[in-house]
Amino acid sequence: MKILVLDDDTVLLTVMEAVLSKNGHEVTCIDNPEEAVALVAENDYDFLLVDYQMGGKTGVWFMENVNLPAQTKVLLITGSVDRDIITNMFDLGASGYIIKPFDEAELLRHLEFHTK
Repeated sequence: MKILVLDDDTVLLTVMEAVLSKNGHEVTCIDNPEEAVALVAENDYDFLLVDYQMGGKTGVWFMENVNLPAQTKVLLITGSVDRDIITNMFDLGASGYIIKPFDEAELLRHLEFHTK
């Protein structure tokens, strides 16, 4: 699968790139929501893994500004268990969420579940 990971945590991005690549996925990692909007416009991703809180911008800002193709699935990755945030992201097109911290097995289970 082709996956874009959007998060401002550079350590998490490094780990996500290693884990997803090791498991056969084509991965692009980025820490800038504005640049991520442009990447989605230029590429066909199967999944977007989107953090909620990213410095000055949020995952909600990203979802409000991205032109999300119908076939692209979005998973919120967040350390916040705030129902309003999760509901807002779902209303904007997210199909699931993963609570940080998560491990490789949990990440892969979520991706598998959401490809069915």
